[in-house]
Amino acid sequence: MKNNLRHCTVVLMLLLAGHLVADENHGIKIVEAQKIWDAAPHNAFTDLQRFKGRWYCAFREGRGHAGGGDYGKIRVIASSDGKAWKSVALLQNQGVDLRDAKLSVTPGGELLLNSCEYRVDNDRADIRNNTSVTYRSKNGTDWSAATQIADKGYWLWQTTWLGNTGYALGYRWGNRDATRFYRTTDGNQYTLHVDHLRPPGDRSNEHAMLFDAEGRAHMLLRRDNAQSKTGGYALLGQAEPPYTDWEWRRLNITLGGPSMIQLPDGRVLACVRRYADENHRDWGSQWTELGWVNFQTAKYTPSAKLPSGGDSSYAGLVWHNGLLWISYYSSHSGKTSIYLAKAEIAGLK
Repeated sequence: MKNNLRHCTVVLMLLLAGHLVADENHGIKIVEAQKIWDAAPHNAFTDLQRFKGRWYCAFREGRGHAGGGDYGKIRVIASSDGKAWKSVALLQNQGVDLRDAKLSVTPGGELLLNSCEYRVDNDRADIRNNTSVTYRSKNGTDWSAATQIADKGYWLWQTTWLGNTGYALGYRWGNRDATRFYRTTDGNQYTLHVDHLRPPGDRSNEHAMLFDAEGRAHMLLRRDNAQSKTGGYALLGQAEPPYTDWEWRRLNITLGGPSMIQLPDGRVLACVRRYADENHRDWGSQWTELGWVNFQTAKYTPSAKLPSGGDSSYAGLVWHNGLLWISYYSSHSGKTSIYLAKAEIAGLK
């Protein structure tokens, strides 16, 4: 009888342990998702930042996803409560497609916006003329003129700060495929830190980066090697200070528009575009989801699909008052629009 009881107890403990592991891997509940902007024909490529007690969301407005003559503009909207939003800025440059706004806060207390001036009318001929730029604001409403940064032809995706230094990966695609890693102290001047950061020929581009409590850098890197034997599986990179020597491992999925955040308990979440169609040609087979990233095993575990579909993804992530706040865009309801979602994470309040 004692042996049977002991056996039952062990089985129950194993079941409970399995349940706890499942909760740790999948314990995300989307508690709210609302459309917050749809004024332009195409509203996309978001980021989200909390700055001086207010919410700021930046994104591109255009006629479509991309194309000749589609000169995108960066819209910045603000809210005190995350429910009522109003436009506070519209950034534009004549004759270029201004794309992929990424927000951060500089050590000097300014709101920084990274973007790129894309020569969309003739991108093959003018690829070397695509210019990364930054805008800065002390109040979120009044913005500086665009400052050209880094090397022409390199698309700086975003700036991630560690103390008083910001780091950013720039990429160049096509036959001139390459990456360069930059650093800055003010979001105004960027200096080359590492040339050819990732493995050669990987056609890597968009990235998300964070620094852990020990100061190690971790990077989630999109790859578009659809024709190679390994496909377009993403990469996970890791580097110790001073971040000049990187180790790369292949992740278990392909993805687009990566963003990544480390939660207060140390776990890491990513928000990415997923593809049911491996060739990435069918908008109808794409969606945006949250998933766990394990740096030790280089494994991504899907957890929660956001209300999304079609042309979608490019999220901003902020942890605030016990909730994960998520900006993203999607066309699942017809028009490509900007959404804000909130998620509860099991074990965190």
